[in-house]
Amino acid sequence: MQDENYDPLSIEKKWQKNWEQGKKFQPSNTGDNFSIVIPPPNVTGSLHMGHALEHSIIDVITRIKRLQGFQTLWLPGTDHAGIITQLLVEKELEEKGISKHDLGRENFLKKVWEWKDESGDNITNQMKTLGMSCDWSRERFTMDEGLSKAVINVFVSLYENNLIYKGTRMVNWDTKLKSAVSDLEVTSSNELGKLWTIKYKTGDTFIEIATTRPETLLGDTAVAVNPFDERYKELIGQTVTIPIVNRDVEIIADEYVDIDFGSGCVKITPAHDFNDYEIGKRHNLDLITCLDFDGNIEKKDFIPAELRGLDRFKARERIVEMLEESGILVSVEDHQIQIPKGDRSKTILEPMVSEQWFVKTDEIAKKAIKVVEEDDIKFIPKNWEKTYFEWMYNIQDWCISRQQWWGHRIPAWYDEAQNHYVGKSEADVREKHDLADDVKLIQDEDVLDTWFSSALWPFSTLGWPEETDDLKNYYPTSLLVTGFDIIFFWVARMIMMGLYSMENIPFKEILIHGLVRDSQGRKMSKSLGNTMDPLELSEKHGADALRFSLIEKANPGQDVPFDEEWTVSAKKFGNKVWNAAKFVHLYTDELSSLEINDISCAENKWIISKFNDTLSEFNDLFEKYKISDAYKLLYTFLWSELFDWYFEFSKNLFVDDTHKVETQSVLRFVFLESLKLLNPAMPHLTEEIWSSFDKTYLIDNVWPSMIQVDSDVSDEIESLKEIITKIRNFKSNYNLKNSLKIDLNSTTTNPDWFINQLENIANVHISNKTESGVVLTFQSAEYVFSLIANKYIDIDNEVKRLTKKIEELEKSLEISKKRLNNEKFVQNAKKELVDEENENVQNINSQIDLINSTLRSLKN
Repeated sequence: MQDENYDPLSIEKKWQKNWEQGKKFQPSNTGDNFSIVIPPPNVTGSLHMGHALEHSIIDVITRIKRLQGFQTLWLPGTDHAGIITQLLVEKELEEKGISKHDLGRENFLKKVWEWKDESGDNITNQMKTLGMSCDWSRERFTMDEGLSKAVINVFVSLYENNLIYKGTRMVNWDTKLKSAVSDLEVTSSNELGKLWTIKYKTGDTFIEIATTRPETLLGDTAVAVNPFDERYKELIGQTVTIPIVNRDVEIIADEYVDIDFGSGCVKITPAHDFNDYEIGKRHNLDLITCLDFDGNIEKKDFIPAELRGLDRFKARERIVEMLEESGILVSVEDHQIQIPKGDRSKTILEPMVSEQWFVKTDEIAKKAIKVVEEDDIKFIPKNWEKTYFEWMYNIQDWCISRQQWWGHRIPAWYDEAQNHYVGKSEADVREKHDLADDVKLIQDEDVLDTWFSSALWPFSTLGWPEETDDLKNYYPTSLLVTGFDIIFFWVARMIMMGLYSMENIPFKEILIHGLVRDSQGRKMSKSLGNTMDPLELSEKHGADALRFSLIEKANPGQDVPFDEEWTVSAKKFGNKVWNAAKFVHLYTDELSSLEINDISCAENKWIISKFNDTLSEFNDLFEKYKISDAYKLLYTFLWSELFDWYFEFSKNLFVDDTHKVETQSVLRFVFLESLKLLNPAMPHLTEEIWSSFDKTYLIDNVWPSMIQVDSDVSDEIESLKEIITKIRNFKSNYNLKNSLKIDLNSTTTNPDWFINQLENIANVHISNKTESGVVLTFQSAEYVFSLIANKYIDIDNEVKRLTKKIEELEKSLEISKKRLNNEKFVQNAKKELVDEENENVQNINSQIDLINSTLRSLKN
């Protein structure tokens, strides 16, 4: 039995438990394979609106594929989130007055694992709350034993194939984390800074040089000018003295220098600037470091004693004072600067030369480009290929080492002479290189970039390097659903690593979704105070309502400007479905069997035809992953065609036995088949309703198929709907009660069923009498009905009222037109306001046309 009231929370908890206990999310043993891996959320994280959108899209696709008979696997898991997890645990320890160094590496890692065991399932449980149908029995973690083995194997293989090397290069250095970070983990913000112009002495004169980082002059090893700059041609090859450190360096020529920026002279600090580093390599310049890895000035002899050990920004202040005291500070100006910050630490990063481990990307990138160019992997929408190619064609070697403790420790060992050996274990290294037991080996202290392990996710989660059944059945995976913001971080690297390790693509299609924004289109952030918690929304309105409100707006590649009102509306829709189920129970529970054969009734033919059209278009849209459009289509069919029109039609068919059983069967059948379409988006609600009709699980059922029916009555039903709507509008416009039965005249012969439905639904009486008076006509393409208007309304008063209404509308129209004809308004107003004004003009014109049409009828 179905409960009287719809209570989302109790229903959702009930079915989450039943599905999981019943192992309903595990793949069946039949059908073609469909597999998808979750973009692994950070183990430290909590579910945010982006997760809710992404997971809802994946879950809808997975549930549809499951109902379509595919052997479906949605594989869940979490990422160990090296940097952020270590920061979190370090912070907790610091609050107790303990540092990681107090504990030592081994004990610190024990603390991290303890944290993971206590809190690591939070995001998984939150996903379950929203009804995500992952196969939780296969859940993986990037630091679990199997994935760790995969990481080591890939590292060793890449190294042995000369695709991983250790080298000294410039990297982004995070002084808070004390680690290198990837280029992709850098966020740049445009901020107001300073531009200092300084005099550098050359011979008997000075040249002026502008810089935004005066502290780096301590490491200058050249001054560069453009070779085509006539001002400085004679100075090229001469020396210039660096202030404060009094170092003589050469003036060099390089086309990198912008003649029009500043003075056209640039200080070159190869050890502390990416562009300078490249210039330094071209000109064989010395690398002189003046900052250490803590972000402090180096304690070196050539640096004035008062600067040694100072924080970089404190040193900047003192250096500016020293320049000013020496009379060589020319000017200080405000200047907009791109400030690079660590994505996790929010600290200003420093370009630093450091010894790190790198993956050579050139060759493996070419293969990854080719599979997308040749459509072996397809981006949806296709335009996101451009973003992928822009990065891949300009790819740099990938710095994969991080100076952290939490993560996959690099499988390299060093002897006392600092020779390094790479292997799967220390024992493997000793055996490979025939190292005696008394040769002392120490493992590399660094760990691998988190993105290294997640790049292996599509195959490592399936058991690789073991030849498992899962790997055989589900690799390559069918689809990847992810945001555009990690095409570089993750998507490209998975393609490269899949082609390298598996010699096959990791997935066939990539569905890109946008960001969830607030209702004004702004990115959600704590600083703006516009963030929303999906779990709170779920608690207030139900998980199904949240899922549906996101899915209905989730067009591929487009951002979702979210408003809580959508979830409120989705809950109302769920309540509508709940009450619709009660209606179906009321009229069909006495049915002994459910057979759809030889449908003769026009109304029943029509609703089946409408269902077929909806199903066909839904399937077409789903094949293109236009899930939002598919569920908008279903919403319209359910709310308008089925719950509104057909329910009204069916009531009149239950009055006698002529079409009763047929209508009961059609009503029940179409409703239950429609539940299957709705189920992937609102699984709890539909499963609960289904269980009140059937003892089986809806999740175990099959996707609907077309129902054969003669659909030649569709035009007649559409005509009936059109006339009923016009009659209802007439009553509404003239404040007539719906219960008032009005007389309609018809001069044509109409089918009995048509007249029956019209009289009952529109509350009219049809006759062929002719009377004199003001006649209003209600017609469609095939049917014409008329009434004597002055029997129900005061014509003169109505003409006056409508004439006055037109006058008011025309005044409003004039105001809007004046605004739109005002060039200043059109040029200066926000686009939304101009669009709103144009829309207002269209609406007012439509209203005026409609009233004029009514006036013509009344005056005639």
